[in-house]
Amino acid sequence: MKKVKRFFETPLKAVISILCILAVLALLGTVTVFAASAIAENGAIGVENARNFAFADAGIDPLSAQVVRTEFDFEQGQFVYEVEFTANGTEYEYWIKASDGSVVKKELEIVGVDGTVTSPSAEITADQAKEVALNDAGLAASDVTFTKTKLDREGRIYVYELSFYTADAKFEYEVNASTGDIYSKSRENLVPIEQKPAADSESGASGDEILPESAKSIALADAGVSASDATFTKAKRDYDDGVSVYEIEFYTATHRYDYEIRTDTGEIVGKEVKAFQTETGSGEGDPISDSKYIGVDSAKSVALAHAGLTASSVTFSKAKLDNEDGLVVYEVEFYYNGMEYEYAVDALSGSILEYDCERD
Repeated sequence: MKKVKRFFETPLKAVISILCILAVLALLGTVTVFAASAIAENGAIGVENARNFAFADAGIDPLSAQVVRTEFDFEQGQFVYEVEFTANGTEYEYWIKASDGSVVKKELEIVGVDGTVTSPSAEITADQAKEVALNDAGLAASDVTFTKTKLDREGRIYVYELSFYTADAKFEYEVNASTGDIYSKSRENLVPIEQKPAADSESGASGDEILPESAKSIALADAGVSASDATFTKAKRDYDDGVSVYEIEFYTATHRYDYEIRTDTGEIVGKEVKAFQTETGSGEGDPISDSKYIGVDSAKSVALAHAGLTASSVTFSKAKLDNEDGLVVYEVEFYYNGMEYEYAVDALSGSILEYDCERD
C-alpha cells in the first residue's frame, strides 16, 4: 500500500500517475474492441453477401451497380457492413447487419442530369406511390389490376410510372419519388367486350377496346385453365406490327403461358406455352447424379434463403444442373407474388454466383 502511495505523494506525481493509468486502460479497451470486432467479423455473413442483401433491398441488378465502398464497422451498438454503391443515376448507402443480413439503415441520393446530387426530402416506396395514385382516383387496391410499376427519371426528378385498370377504365400516373406529389395522370374509358359494337365491315375494327380482364378470360379459356389455378404476372397493352394487343402472361403449377390478344376483337394472335423444367438424373455419366454436387434441393434452399422465402410460398419454374463456360451450376427459377427470381448456384460450394429479381 505504501508503494502505491508513492505515486501520489506530490500533485505532479499524482497527475503523471493518473495519465499513465488512463493510457493503460485506453490501450486495454482498444485491444478488447479489436478482439471483439475480429470475432464478430469471423462469424459474420461476409462482404459479398452484405452487398447482395443491399442490392436485393434496392431492387438493383448487381451487374449494373458500381460498388464504392464496403466496410465492416460497429454502429449504434451492433456490427454492420457499410455498403455504398451507385446504380441507375442513384447513390445508395446501406448498413447491413453483420449477423443476419437485415437492413439497419439505408439512404439514397439522386444524381441530377447535370451531375449534381440532391437528397430527396421525403423518399417514398413503390407501394406508397400506388397509394397516392389510388387515393387520387378514389379506388381501392382490390378494385384494380396493376400492369406497370416503374421508377424512371423525368428531367431532373425521379417518378414512379404506374398503370392500372378497373372494370371500365385505364389509369396512368406519374408520382414524384421524392415528395409523393402527382406529376401527371390520365384516365381512358374502356368498353367491355360484351358491350362492344360490331366491327366495321370495311375496316374490320371498331376502334374500341376490350377489357384486360376479358383478355385474361380469353387466354384462360384457350389454355383450358381455371382462374383459381392461374397466377397472372402481366396484363399489358402493347403493339405488334402496328396492331394493338394485350400481352397476357400467367403460370400454373406446371406451365407458363404467354398470349397476345387483339384489343379490338379479342382474337388470339400469338401464344406460347412452356413446361417448367425440373432436374432429372437419368443416363450414364449424367453429372446430376454425381455425388460431389450439392443436389437440386440444396440449391433451391440456398436460393430461397437468399430471397427470404419458403418453398410452400413459391412456384418453381426451373431447377436443373447446367454448365456455364466450364463452371457447373444449378439454374433455379421461381415465382412469388408477381415477381420472377433467377439464381445461378455453384454446384460444388453452394454459393450464389448470380441472381436476378424482377417483376415479370
